[in-house]
Amino acid sequence: SGPPMTGPTKDLDAMVRDINHARVAGVACIVDAGQADMGRDIDFVRRVAMASGMPIVACAGYYTQPYYPKSISTMSEDEIVQALLDQVEANPTGAFGEIGSWDEMTKDERKVFRAVGRAHAETNLPIITHTGIPGKAAIEQLDILEDAGVKPERVVIGHLGNLVDKNVYVHRTLCRRGAYVGFDRQGSDRDSQQVPMVMSLIEAGYADHLLFSSDAFDHFDKTLAIFLPKLKAAGAADEVLHRIMVDNPRRFLVPRR
Repeated sequence: SGPPMTGPTKDLDAMVRDINHARVAGVACIVDAGQADMGRDIDFVRRVAMASGMPIVACAGYYTQPYYPKSISTMSEDEIVQALLDQVEANPTGAFGEIGSWDEMTKDERKVFRAVGRAHAETNLPIITHTGIPGKAAIEQLDILEDAGVKPERVVIGHLGNLVDKNVYVHRTLCRRGAYVGFDRQGSDRDSQQVPMVMSLIEAGYADHLLFSSDAFDHFDKTLAIFLPKLKAAGAADEVLHRIMVDNPRRFLVPRR
C-alpha cells in the first residue's frame, strides 16, 4: 500500500512501466491508501489499473486535520458517516484509508475516527490509519475505533516503523490487542531501524499481525526487492515472510461477516 497513486505525476505510461517492473518483482496487487483529501484522482487510478492489468484497491475517507475540507469542523458525526458512505457508494472501495492524526489527535480527528468506525459497521471495510511521526496516537486511534465497535483485526495502525523502540512496546501492545502493525517507507537507511523491530515481533509470535508497505508514489517493488532480503539476512524464514506478504494482506482486505 502507499499514498495516493496520483502522486507527483499523471504520466500514465511512466506509471504503467513502474507497475510492470513491480510485477516482475512479485507484486500482485497494490493498495492505494489515499483519497481526495490527499490529491488522489480516482479516474487516473482507474486508467492505471486498466492499462497495467494490476489490481488496485482504492480507499475512501478523510486524511488528517491539515487536509480536511473546511466543512469537517462544522459537520456532525452523523453527517460525516453519511459522507463516508456516499464516497463508498460513488466508487468501488476496498478500505477506509489513510485515516489519520497528524500529531496529537485533534477534536475533529477524533470525530472523524468515530465516524469511520460507524461507517465500518455499515460496510465492513478494513481501516488503514496514519500516525504522526513518530507513531503518536497509535494506541488512542485503536481505542477510539474499538469504542465505535470495530474489531481490532480490521485495523492496521500505520507508519509504526517510524516509532523506533528496541522494546517495541507500542507495537506489541497493538498486536496483543489483535490489530495489525504497519511498517512502511522501506528501501533506505531507515531499514536499519525497522529490521530489528520486525524481527523482535516475529520472534515474539506476532508475524500474523504485521503488514508492510512501500508508502511511495513509485518504485512499488521496494518492499519485496530491498526490505525482504534484509529480513531474510536477519534470520526471517521464507514461510514467515510469505505469511506476512500474502496471507496477512488477504486476511485484512477480504471482508468477513
